Amino acid sequence: MTTAQALGARLRHLRKSKQMTLTDLGSLSGVSVSTISKIENGALSPTLDKVLRLAEGLELSIGQLIGDEQSAYDKRPPNSRMLPSRIDDGIVIDTDNYEYKYLCAELTNKRMVPILARIKSSTLHDFGRLEQHEGEEFLIVLKGTVEVRSEFYAPVTLQQGESVYLDSTMGHAYLSTGAQEAEVLCVCTDSQRLRPGEADQPG
Repeated sequence: MTTAQALGARLRHLRKSKQMTLTDLGSLSGVSVSTISKIENGALSPTLDKVLRLAEGLELSIGQLIGDEQSAYDKRPPNSRMLPSRIDDGIVIDTDNYEYKYLCAELTNKRMVPILARIKSSTLHDFGRLEQHEGEEFLIVLKGTVEVRSEFYAPVTLQQGESVYLDSTMGHAYLSTGAQEAEVLCVCTDSQRLRPGEADQPG
């Protein structure tokens, strides 16, 4: 079973366990019924935006949607835990613009979503529409050169070791513009875990 098929089967299981129809989930998540159906059948790898929207529609964290464990949505995260991520660990989702590798995916109720990504597109024309999703994100370039495009700011070029922090609700795109394909580490906040005001609190 491919990663896309495994994610699709998990999405279908979670949707049905909540007694939701495709139409119900589509209405709650803002993702079209046809797209959800393709994801559930393993015919489409969802973008990060759609994964986040589907998780929100199911009232789950992103870790609960793509991970191997489930726990109560409102359970407070423990204050002492640790999970190493080895070189071959992680859940890979391959899309037209990025190859995402979700790290520590089996750890549920995370306040952050760490993602190792390979950037495929080199031009905005290839990338298509800017992506938007809830939360905030921090990205650091591990290899190559990355151009950050957004709807409100001039393009910013980042070299290896340089980083950016941005509001994910703003349309944005990361492009690989160097001689070698860019690799980045991106850490996103999970909008289900970080509600207004929580980001300002220590710990």
